[in-house]
Amino acid sequence: MRNVLSVFLGVLTGIFIIFSLEIVNHIIYPIPQGTDLNDSEAIDAYTSSAPSIVFILLIISYSLGSLVGGLISSSLATHNKMTNSITTGGVLMGLGVYNLFMIPHPIWTIIISVFLFIPCSYLGGYWGIKLSSKNIRK
Repeated sequence: MRNVLSVFLGVLTGIFIIFSLEIVNHIIYPIPQGTDLNDSEAIDAYTSSAPSIVFILLIISYSLGSLVGGLISSSLATHNKMTNSITTGGVLMGLGVYNLFMIPHPIWTIIISVFLFIPCSYLGGYWGIKLSSKNIRK
């Protein structure tokens, strides 16, 4: 049960980080006023004219969310720590891919994003295992 909870909390933490950084991204680079968010053509026009830094910040948010989510998941798990961390990355990847295809993004953003979730959650899991093993030794 604790392993399921660790994945849940890892995913929840990852979503919170991704969402928080996306809010910051929209504060720095706001969507033009008057853009109808229910109109797919208006969203497509915005994403095609948005500066590349908007998408770079999105990739960074996905990376950090997966990294911290994997760290939390592996730190809280009782066993199979890396499996839980990678599962967290997989769930976040599924949610991210859904977002990437529901809202038009440049192809380079999609490719880079998809290939970052699992490695970042793996790295977070590795760090979580190292941190939890140091705490056990004390």
